[in-house]
Amino acid sequence: MRLTAMGHLKRCFRLAYVAVLGSMSFGQSGKPNSYIPKEGFVPDSVTALSIAEAVSIPVYGRDQIASEKPLKAVLKGTVRVVTGRVPCNGPPGVPCPGGAAEVQISKRTGAILFMTHYQ
Repeated sequence: MRLTAMGHLKRCFRLAYVAVLGSMSFGQSGKPNSYIPKEGFVPDSVTALSIAEAVSIPVYGRDQIASEKPLKAVLKGTVRVVTGRVPCNGPPGVPCPGGAAEVQISKRTGAILFMTHYQ
């Protein structure tokens, strides 16, 4: 089936019309707008601690993370920084060997920005 020049032009206009209507229903980005809470997805230390445990246990192991409790969460700007404590049963004043986990989480989005386990 061959299209005439006028038929081809009409078909192009129809496709453009459908494309414009489709993009209007989802806004500029092609996705519906997402709700972001006023205080972000990680509004407090309790939420940050839960997220940090959830992402660090599969990587470093349940026993390792449990040995570093209680974990501590502090807000530095827009980042929640969760750190473990270095387990130590040695004499007072003697530095403990080893390191602890650290997870940095975006307060606004909940994204993991950085994760490590210091030695």
